[in-house]
Amino acid sequence: MWPPRPKNRIRFVELPRWERKGGWVAQRKFDGTRTLIHILPNGQVEAWRPGKQPHLQWKLSVDVAAQIRSLNIELGKEYWLDGELLNNKTSDDHYKNRIVLFDILQAGWYFFGGPNLMKRQQLLADICRNPVTLESGRGIALVVTENIWLAQTFTDHFVDRWNDFISFDEAKKMVYVVNEIEGLVLKQAKSVIEDFGNKEYEVNWQVRCRKPEKGYDF
Repeated sequence: MWPPRPKNRIRFVELPRWERKGGWVAQRKFDGTRTLIHILPNGQVEAWRPGKQPHLQWKLSVDVAAQIRSLNIELGKEYWLDGELLNNKTSDDHYKNRIVLFDILQAGWYFFGGPNLMKRQQLLADICRNPVTLESGRGIALVVTENIWLAQTFTDHFVDRWNDFISFDEAKKMVYVVNEIEGLVLKQAKSVIEDFGNKEYEVNWQVRCRKPEKGYDF
């Protein structure tokens, strides 16, 4: 299973132009390990990296698997949830072992050709029981369970969402207030999944906007 990923990238100064285009939404880009949650029809839960590769520095615990099974899912259906594992890339214990969900690829059937992104977001929110409380640290995601969080989807104010966790010092140098956030991912609201995910899948309906850093200037 290969989830869709952004084919293109932009600089943060381009965010206003992309917002003016209309039809695009933004989600925070988390600095972790891309993780796919697979819920089998019998309720068994698995966690994989893209390509159904195992995690090398993390193991799905019995407790976290139980939290996933506690979501608003139907026994007998197969699910694939797309998200990011915050673990070895963060030094903050508050964020370790958290999985932030941001899309759903299958719920009984694989979403080839539809529903579109916003309908998938609503379905994912329903599965997560429509959480409204931000996590108690820096408020980077909505709390579903102790270890399962839900990414917010923003329809406007992209620059403000960028500035939530990235600021500038007196020398106009970027200061990264929250290391667990890399930037934003912009996505077309009406986009649909057009591949079955059995190969690496880069899409034009997603654009990444990462903070500058050594080895990656935008």
